Amino acid sequence: MLDKISKLLKKNSGFESKVLTLALQKLDEGDYVLEGHFVYTANLKRLVYVLGDKASLAIPEGVEEIGDRAVMGKKSLTALTLPKTLKKIGRDAFSDCDALASVVVPASVEHIEAYAFSDCDSLKSVYFEDVPKELSRKAFAECENLQVFSVPADGVKAIRKALHVNEDDLEFMVDGRKDEPKPAAPAKKEAAAPAKKEAAAPAKKAK
Repeated sequence: MLDKISKLLKKNSGFESKVLTLALQKLDEGDYVLEGHFVYTANLKRLVYVLGDKASLAIPEGVEEIGDRAVMGKKSLTALTLPKTLKKIGRDAFSDCDALASVVVPASVEHIEAYAFSDCDSLKSVYFEDVPKELSRKAFAECENLQVFSVPADGVKAIRKALHVNEDDLEFMVDGRKDEPKPAAPAKKEAAAPAKKEAAAPAKKAK
């Protein structure tokens, strides 16, 4: 497994090699697998590292955790899609992704650790589908161009409290939106009662 990863790393920078070494240092070789350019834990639920630096990245469904430094320093990354199964984003997971301008955080995410999106120089907006249970106040540290956090209307106070953003803060705006209600399930049609048959008129006797 390490040989396969090493061959891929030869095409990339020394920085990536160092970051991957840090990501793998707590794992035994049998504890992780390589699929394409993704390094996962053996159960495929935690993304350990993404090899390479592409403009677009879609993390596969089924991943529940993005590990520390898993996507750190991807300078070319402009479009990011996170899976609906995701529960946790680790420390420095997307730090220093300088071309990333916006992020959509799925409703499934419960924990976002410190510096998860720090030093993303182009990041301007973050869209929370729901409010995470735990959100580090330093999750977006040093994102100098970040201006808007879009959250459900009933989650504004929770996000402001977690990120230490005041109502009169001129640097960030926490925008409480009214999400469209989910369409109601169509009502079940009751089966129509069978029509009552009219009694046949008695036949007239022949005279």
